Formats: sequence, structure tokens, C-alpha cells
Amino acid sequence: MKYPSSIRNKLSLFLLIAILLPIAASILISYFYTKNSLKNEAVRENSNTVRQGATSMANLLSQMNAISLYAYNNIQETNSLYNILERGRRDFIVENNLYSGLHAIAQSAKDIQQVYLYSDLADQSYLLIDGYLKRAAGHSGLNGHYAQPSSKDDPYFEPPHPSHNYGMEEFPYSPTNTVLTIHRPVYRAPLKERIGILSIDFKLDGLRSISNMLYDRGNEKLYLLDDTGTVSYSSEDNLIGSKPDYAWLQHARYSFFQSGHFDWRDSSFDGIVVYEKFELIGRSWMVAKEIPNHYLYKNASRVLRINMLVLVTFLIVAVAATLFISVKLTTPIKKLTESIRKIKLGKLRLDIDWERSDEVGVLGHAIKNMVDTIDNLIMRELRLELANKDNQLKALQAQINPHFINNTLQSIGSVALHHRVPKIYELTSSLGRMMRYHMNTEESIVPLSKEIAHTEAYLELQKQRFKARLTFRIETEEAVLGALVPKMTVQPLVENCFKHGFGENMDAAEIRIVARSDGDHIRLSVEDNGAGVSAERLQELRGWMEQDASMEMPGGSIGLMNVLSRLRLYDDEPVQITIDHAVPNGFAVVILIPWRKAV
Repeated sequence: MKYPSSIRNKLSLFLLIAILLPIAASILISYFYTKNSLKNEAVRENSNTVRQGATSMANLLSQMNAISLYAYNNIQETNSLYNILERGRRDFIVENNLYSGLHAIAQSAKDIQQVYLYSDLADQSYLLIDGYLKRAAGHSGLNGHYAQPSSKDDPYFEPPHPSHNYGMEEFPYSPTNTVLTIHRPVYRAPLKERIGILSIDFKLDGLRSISNMLYDRGNEKLYLLDDTGTVSYSSEDNLIGSKPDYAWLQHARYSFFQSGHFDWRDSSFDGIVVYEKFELIGRSWMVAKEIPNHYLYKNASRVLRINMLVLVTFLIVAVAATLFISVKLTTPIKKLTESIRKIKLGKLRLDIDWERSDEVGVLGHAIKNMVDTIDNLIMRELRLELANKDNQLKALQAQINPHFINNTLQSIGSVALHHRVPKIYELTSSLGRMMRYHMNTEESIVPLSKEIAHTEAYLELQKQRFKARLTFRIETEEAVLGALVPKMTVQPLVENCFKHGFGENMDAAEIRIVARSDGDHIRLSVEDNGAGVSAERLQELRGWMEQDASMEMPGGSIGLMNVLSRLRLYDDEPVQITIDHAVPNGFAVVILIPWRKAV
């Protein structure tokens, strides 16, 4: 490996390493610490959230179960549902009492869609929906939807499924949304002889409202599963009622712990899973939440990007400081060497830093004493010439890099946003966009959308000058935004409005920009309500536009001259530009440009 040979290069390399290594190490440590802190905080908060959500869902399912026990309410009353089922009668009076009982159940919770009751003794089915009672003989309407619970005392939660009419007539209309059904066998006490079945269809609105508070839609996913692995509710509607075979989901289901979290990474999911299990009515339930890593660590990535921006800024400062220090230390040696070389060639000039007291200074003073008498013979004109060249060199070194200004504007905008001064951030962002647009010299033809965005940034800056006195409207058709136009076509015309149309004392300045298709052309118009021009001046401008645009326009209007000159070079087909008075006052420019679409 070839190392730098000069002291300046070695010193610059050493200083850069000494500056960059601590900064880079600090950024990496900060990133990993922030990432770990975010993970721990996310696990803690989401564990609490899932635990509270599981409690709320357990309460909701318990309420559903409690509602299914209404069949046993008022067991001592003759007209209660229980006594009606026990007697096995079916007549008009019985149906009225049944309607009252079923209607009371349907009104007990807002999520109940319909209530079904079958009497074993009367072999009669009843369905209450939207206050309308249907009836049918027999129990064939369930069509296999009902399954006998494992314990006679337990109800059966049927997983979410499309609602149905239990085989009864289709009138009135029954919604076909997804419901969770609880089937409650009704037994004659104390013989445990079944006398009927009560089935209640619950809409998923309650579960949905609880779930929506437990996850961030679009970034996280939530699941409620029963002990069979069936999804009772999910943030993904297509999974409700199904048994997904996700590996991480099976891992959580068969975990020995009632709650917890774990990291998971495979082809389907990469992130953290937080879960909570609970027991209800003899069954196991689980609430599981998946948090993708890209969402979890987006704040850490944002911090990393900010740190990288800081690193780049410090790098620029460090490079400048390193070069300054190395040049400061090595320049006297180079000057002394150069002076000796000049003396050898007969150019008697020796630059000595009289304030230096180190070895270089001592050597310089010794050589200086040797050539003092010869140095007096150097002509004044030569000294002045060398001084001028030195000043020119310093002036060149002092030029400001426009890219550095752009980066500095971004840094100022970031600081303004950090200190909650959004107006400064908006202004620096607008100025930065204009600078980037100007600095990109590789593009002479741009999409119209870029040109409109550049003009809008310019208008936002002008709005700080005119405040509320300035209003502007930009009306564009979506189809023309991708068309190609010469760069700096619209903004110079808008700038002319401020140069020639608006004065500082103008109460209400308005600019209207319209871009739309016009056959095979794009029609661009810029109109203001300023002072406008006289009829004589308008005729003078029109006459100039019919001539060679390279000629100097009478009375200024450099922006219009520049735009017209570039448009005439844009295409073989002539570009049409018309100028006129605006109504009721002002100035209007309309341009028809041949339509070119971006490839």
C-alpha cells in the first residue's frame, strides 16, 4: 500500500481519522441504543395494550354468553321463554309472548343482528330479525351450523360466518354480513333434558371497535383466535372465520405461557409478535399482534438519517478545518522552499512569517538576513503584480459552493422544524427547491410538473413579500403534467408580473396560471391583475415578437424575451405566443407548445 508522501497529506489524513472515527462511533452507538430502546418500549406498551384489549374482548364475549342465558330469565313467570319451551305449546298467545321475549333479547345489545329459537317439544322454529318474527316447523333450518357443545352446560360459539335465515323464508331481507353466533341449549331443570336451542347472531362491530384501538391500521396486524385456531376477528377481513397456517401464529398458540412476546423472521413476516391468552366458558382464546420491524424501527432509521446528515455537515466542516490546519502548518515550509528556489533563479523574493518562533521561523530569519540587500532591488511593479495574483487566488478560494448553500439551507430547515418554526422551514424548503432546480444544468427539457412546482416555490417566497395582498391560483390538467417543456418557461413570466405589473402599494395582487391540453398542443397562460400596459406599448411588444427574438426588446421585459428565444429553439414547429390585456385589468401571456410526452 502506498502511503501519502507529503507532511500535508499525512497530517490531513490523521486529522480526518481523528475527527470521523469518534463521530461515526457515536452515531452507530446511538443508533443501536435507540433501536434497542424502541424495541423494549414497544414491547412494554404493546403488551399492556394487548392485555387490556384481551380483557375488553373477554368482557364482550362474556356479555354475549350472559345474553344467551336470558332464556332462563323470569323462570317463575308463566309467560317466560323457559316456561313456554317447557310446555311445548304453540298458539297465537304463545307466539306473542315468544315475540316479547325474543325482542327483549334482541334489544339487550346493539350488535345483535337476529335471534333464533327452536322448541324441541313443539318442533317449531322462530327467527326474529329487525322486529319481524318468522316461524317454521321443524329444526332443519340450521343445516349443520349448530354443533352440540362438549359439555351440556356450555354454549357453542360458532366461528364468524356469513349470516343466514336458518332455512326460513327470505322475507324480510336478511343482511349477509359476517356474524359470530352463540348457540345456547335450553334444558329443563333439574333433569338436564333439552327443551330448545337459542341462537344469537352478533355483528362484529363490537370486536372491531375494540380491535381498532389496539393496532395501527396499515402498519400492524391483530388477530383474535379460539382454541381451534379459527380467527374470530382480524385486521385482515379475508382471514375472519378461517384457520391461517402462519408459523408464528402456531408458535404463539402452542406456547406454554399465557402472555409474552417473541421475535420472528421468515418469508411471510419479520418483526415482533405480542400475544395474550385468556380462558372463557371452558375455551381458550388468544389475542395476537404482529409488529413489523420496518415500522418498529422507522424512528431509529429517522434518527440515523438525521445523524448521517449531521455527519455529512461535520464532514464538510472537518475537511475544511483539516485542510486549513494542514495548510497553516505546511504553508510556511512551502513558501520558504519556493523562496529559495526563486532566489536560485534570480527572483529575489523571500516571504517570512516574522511572528513564528519555531524552527521554520529561525531558518527563515537566517535566510532573510542573507537576501535583505538583494530584496531591496525587487521592482515595485513586480510586488504589486504578485500581490494582485495572491488576492485573486484568495478570492477564488473564498467562493461559496452552491451545493454547500443548499446543504446549509436543509440544515437550517431541519433546525427550524426541530424548534417548531414551520414557516422558516417552508421558506428554506422553497428556496432550496428553487436552487436545486437552477443548479441542475443537465436538464434543459423537463416535465411540466417540475416547472409548475418550481414556479409554486417561487410564488411561496414572493408571498412573504406581499403577505395577504398576494393570491395565486394554479390550475392544471392531470394529463398534461407529464408533458415535456423547456426549462424556465413559466417562472420568468410570473417574475415579470412582479417586475412590471405589481407595485409595493398594491392592495390585492393576483396571479392565475392555467395549463391544459389544446389538441396537439399544451396551452399555458399566465395572467395578473397588475397595472398592465398601454395599447401603444402592447402593439410595440407584439411587433417585436414577430421579429427576431435575439434582438433587444424595447423597454426591458427580459423574461419574456428569454422565454420566447428558447421556445423558438424548442421544436421545428413554431411556438405560438400571444399577449393581451387581462380583464378587467392586468396583463396576460398565452403560450401554445407542441405536446411532447416523457418517455
